[in-house]
Amino acid sequence: MKNYYFNIQSKGGVGKSMLTYFQALKYENDDTAAFIDLDSSSHTSSQQLAFTAHKGRVFEIELLDGIKRIDREQLFKVLEALNQTEHKEIFIDFGSSESDQLLRLLTIDFSIEEFKEFETMLEASFSFNIVVAGGTSFAPSCQYMKKISEAIAGKFPINLFVNEFTFKNNQDLIVEVQAFGKNSKGVVKKVIPFGNIFPDRASGIEIMNNIKEGKGLDAYKSFAARLLIKKEVAKI
Repeated sequence: MKNYYFNIQSKGGVGKSMLTYFQALKYENDDTAAFIDLDSSSHTSSQQLAFTAHKGRVFEIELLDGIKRIDREQLFKVLEALNQTEHKEIFIDFGSSESDQLLRLLTIDFSIEEFKEFETMLEASFSFNIVVAGGTSFAPSCQYMKKISEAIAGKFPINLFVNEFTFKNNQDLIVEVQAFGKNSKGVVKKVIPFGNIFPDRASGIEIMNNIKEGKGLDAYKSFAARLLIKKEVAKI
């Protein structure tokens, strides 16, 4: 059985690509894992996952049709094609627009029961990782979190990944996300904090540079940076 992990959030810049990077570090030496960059606006993950790209485990895929609109049904073709590969763990970084279209696919084009039927047909497992950020991103990312959770309606497991760095000045807001997960009646399986990095420190500068340059675990030279990155990977 293949496991598909959808990293999603319709608000841009919340940390979806960072989450995908940490997932790639966790599976850096596992050739059964593949990483799909669906973000047509920037393809950030393809750049940040250069350390696995040479192994043929990173794929850039477009969901745009001939007139540059997102073809929501194209997602079915993408997943069907991925199901023919040898990879077992498949992590998909949805762009903000693609995340929004995924919600529309599940609420307008097809029912969540039909999407569950599609999962069964593939003999696969789908999981949704919703990234939530603080600051000015908090309200829109929470709005999407609530809408997609309602649409999924417990048919698929949901994990909420809380980008800790973006909550530095609003730790109390993390409690709101945790409360949403707790009160979801099992719809949300876990609330997972990640991204506890300080970019103004030497370790944070090294980590952020390595992420931007698409470097793997061996590139972390300082003890502090290596320790922090291992802690982040352990959360995923």
